[in-house]
Amino acid sequence: MKKILFLILCFSLASIANAKSIEFPADTIQWRPSPLPGYQIVLQSCTTCHSAHYAEYQPPNTGVGYWNAQVLRMKNVFKANITDQDVPLIVEYLNQTYGANRK
Repeated sequence: MKKILFLILCFSLASIANAKSIEFPADTIQWRPSPLPGYQIVLQSCTTCHSAHYAEYQPPNTGVGYWNAQVLRMKNVFKANITDQDVPLIVEYLNQTYGANRK
């Protein structure tokens, strides 16, 4: 039994020693700057998981309902660190910056 545990330990240590590192490519699309308060929240909360690619490639005719559903999905399904108070601010930023109401 001791020999088996010793072999398992050796194989574990060998796999740690051969661990690979992963380099991610640099983000080529940044969040569009805005004076809206949701912009700062997006920088703090959304970039933890993904870049601006996600918002940039959504259909340009998306409205408030679409963005609200997406933000709530990130919060409730993917457990994004977004408070209930942040949701409308993020939705406003996304809608006015990437959606049908973009300026």
